[in-house]
Amino acid sequence: MWQKSTPHKRDVPRIINVFISTKAPIIATRMFLNWIGVRNARKVFVIGFNKTGTSSIHSIFKNLGLPSYHGNKWRSCNDLKLLRLYDCFSDGIPRDLAKLDTMFPNARFILQVRELDTWVLSRLAHIERSKRRGKHSGVNTWDTTEYAVQKWIKNRNCYHIFVLNYFQERPQDILIINYLRDSMASYKICQFLGCQKIIEKPHKNMNPFKHYPPKHIEILFNCANALGIPEYELKYDLFCPSLTDMSTYSVLPYDTSLLTP
Repeated sequence: MWQKSTPHKRDVPRIINVFISTKAPIIATRMFLNWIGVRNARKVFVIGFNKTGTSSIHSIFKNLGLPSYHGNKWRSCNDLKLLRLYDCFSDGIPRDLAKLDTMFPNARFILQVRELDTWVLSRLAHIERSKRRGKHSGVNTWDTTEYAVQKWIKNRNCYHIFVLNYFQERPQDILIINYLRDSMASYKICQFLGCQKIIEKPHKNMNPFKHYPPKHIEILFNCANALGIPEYELKYDLFCPSLTDMSTYSVLPYDTSLLTP
């Protein structure tokens, strides 16, 4: 169970910056109450991969007046001051989902997903844009090689299956949603959080191009062929049955369209 830590003077700049920069003083006020430990709001963790609508979901949280952190520092699950300061967290997957679940037993989790093909293509485009701006070193799997993309696909498969199994007996604690495909995504998120206010669906960081570069499409299909993934599975947004022992996971849906309403 998470134990509240004492506010530290090093947290003050964060609070001051929020008061100066935010156009929503209610968010700054809630952050201050979180900081001094008198507010005990439910935490919300957006636990899907990037390039699946995380910026838009972060925007929904802010429009609801919720202190929301969009970045990578929360993913370690060890920064207790950061976890205390905000209500909502997004942009990437946590290192230890079970640890977050234990520290915040009343938390809500959102697994946002996307079709495999557009997710891979969007990631490739994002990495190339980042490298042109001097960001990302290209180490490990954060690169545009076919080796890297195959690792993404396999990691995505394993992670989504893990999350589906983890919450199988607790469907009330998780919302699984294809934000980009679902026209009701914003409404569902607000309802899931118990908010009366309904936010119009925002579209942040949308791909400015109407088509993907042929070289990226070639990488995608080369990786699918190497992994033995049929073309129709590239449209599944949860996992690829061809990469999975379905005798073990036959009860799990491989696409959000198969989820029971």
